[in-house]
Amino acid sequence: MKLFFGRIPILVWFLVPTFIVLGVGVWYFTQPGADKNKDSDKPVPVARDVEGTKYFDIVGRAHITSGTPGSGFNSNPPTSGNHWPAPAKNGVYDKQLPDEQLIHNMEHGYIWVSYKPCSPTPEATASPTPGVCASDDVVKQLKGIVEADSWKMVLEPRGRDDGMIALAAWGRLLNLDNADYSKVKDFIKTYRNRGPEKTPD
Repeated sequence: MKLFFGRIPILVWFLVPTFIVLGVGVWYFTQPGADKNKDSDKPVPVARDVEGTKYFDIVGRAHITSGTPGSGFNSNPPTSGNHWPAPAKNGVYDKQLPDEQLIHNMEHGYIWVSYKPCSPTPEATASPTPGVCASDDVVKQLKGIVEADSWKMVLEPRGRDDGMIALAAWGRLLNLDNADYSKVKDFIKTYRNRGPEKTPD
């Protein structure tokens, strides 16, 4: 018996277990339900939520033709839904981007920070709740936060926001009527990179 095991090449001792481990891995990840959250109607839970953050059911994540308006959103700004194929580049914008584009960013785990501008815009006059607008100082502070670490971050003015500042992540929304920068940073830290699609950008 000892002579038999001694004749088996050492390479076989490494290859057989490797193939077994690979086979089990392939089997596990191809089973139904292996990615439990892929098409979930709820966002991935966190250990500790940021106070005031609201959760919203996921209403879709299919691609629609660029330029086509989305519909069926259940929050303002939207935190999920059918969206355009190309996400926006991370960073600070001085003009409002289409919601349908930024939903794609959130699907990739982005935080969408928007503020209600004080200058009159078509979006601001159409806002359902006029509310408080973001002063130049508030905008400057928000820009500083995003520019300090813009990975998976977009900042833009958005006249239709319900509050002065809106913080949106996949399935989550926090509206602020005052400039609570520590809460802004806490939201970013807690919910960034928690979308259903993991991307390096």
